[in-house]
Amino acid sequence: MEEVYARELAADGARFTAEDLAAALSRAWADVRAKAAGDRYGGVSGEPQFWRAFLDAVRASLDGRPVSAEAFGRLASHFRDPAAWAVYPDVPSTLDRLERAGFSLAVVSNWDSHLPALLADLGLAGRFQAVLVSAIERIGKPEPEIFRRACQRLAVEPAAALHVGDSPREDYEGARRAGLEALLLDRSGRYEATADRIGSLAEVADRLGL
Repeated sequence: MEEVYARELAADGARFTAEDLAAALSRAWADVRAKAAGDRYGGVSGEPQFWRAFLDAVRASLDGRPVSAEAFGRLASHFRDPAAWAVYPDVPSTLDRLERAGFSLAVVSNWDSHLPALLADLGLAGRFQAVLVSAIERIGKPEPEIFRRACQRLAVEPAAALHVGDSPREDYEGARRAGLEALLLDRSGRYEATADRIGSLAEVADRLGL
């Protein structure tokens, strides 16, 4: 993500170091996380304005200027392009194992309303019985409500559900507060103090005894 922002902001005339950009993105994302999850990304109707304000905040941290319309258009097009995204190789095989074992699957994500279309373009949408996106649901992780809605749509009790995600606060702690079991997906080994931690999605099936 940082490489994409760096390329387009540099083409837009901004001058910065890698450290400058990392700090600017960190500040901008901290502001996003400070918002109520259901208000992030501007909702379904306000997403372009949200992303423009986000990019303007990043650019302002670098040189005090806004992002040009041309740079914004290039960035928006890039992140809407399915070719810009990659699926981890352990995802399809793990979903296959869970489907064969009869598990119902859902996505619960803090994301904008483009996520269902992106999942479809990546060939993943048909694997899930429900997709809950914060911008559409108007509530997000770590609030218990979005986890409980997912359980309702899968027709399972929270205590019979397992949530897997890579954020200690939004995924692991949020799901547990909602009454679900939880595993923290820690691909980079950053959270060694968390007991219920896995380094690969493939470990989910192993934890379930498949």
